[in-house]
Amino acid sequence: MRKSTFSFGLGVLCAVLAGVIGSLALHRALNTETVVVATQTLYPYTRISKADVTTVTVPKTSGIAGLATHESTVVGHYLSYSVPKGDPVTAGDLNPSGGSFSTFLTQYTERTGQTGMLMSLPVQTPLASVVNPGEQIALLVPEQNGDSKTLTTIEPVPVLNVLVPAKGGTPTALLIFVSEKNYRILAPAVLNNSVQVALIPQNDSFSAPGSIPLSAPLSLPDSPTSGTSTPATYVTTSPPKTSASNGAAKTQQGGGH
Repeated sequence: MRKSTFSFGLGVLCAVLAGVIGSLALHRALNTETVVVATQTLYPYTRISKADVTTVTVPKTSGIAGLATHESTVVGHYLSYSVPKGDPVTAGDLNPSGGSFSTFLTQYTERTGQTGMLMSLPVQTPLASVVNPGEQIALLVPEQNGDSKTLTTIEPVPVLNVLVPAKGGTPTALLIFVSEKNYRILAPAVLNNSVQVALIPQNDSFSAPGSIPLSAPLSLPDSPTSGTSTPATYVTTSPPKTSASNGAAKTQQGGGH
């Protein structure tokens, strides 16, 4: 009788534990979900491979729409936006038209609220070759306006990707997003190969002046009485004049007034 009572009690206890475990499992299933996350930082216009993503179980409290729940739904697709390491991949991050740059640009402008275009900036300097996708850079553009020359700094310029040859190798160009206003300044300089890349802090702590006046070489008029004006700011590369040369110069000009 005692053995029978013990067995009955043990059975009841096991049933209760099984119920508790089942309840916990059901509660977890109802309040968690499996999502696809990036195993490394993924950049725009990257084609996702199997090694780029994995699945994890997270609470259903993120409130993020369009979360991918199976790796097969994202592998092989191109990204339109950066996905930091450990962040979930969503349907909105993917480029629905495969490798279409036009669709890529449309999605980017809709998400950021900016109007502009994609430009391919050739990598022509050592500094440009160390730029990473997802970073922001500054572009230094010299401009000539009549007799004056200025240096315009365009920043921050987002680098959406670094383009490399299909067979691999060193980077050939930076894929950058440029606003319509900055394009008017940048396009002529790109054609003239006069754009310089500068690295800036990635925490928005740097703010460059829009334009800096540059020194121009001194242009002497044909005669002292000509109406040709000389630049207000100039640089000479000749050595400093001695007192003797100053006197000779005054003699050549009639000895002054």
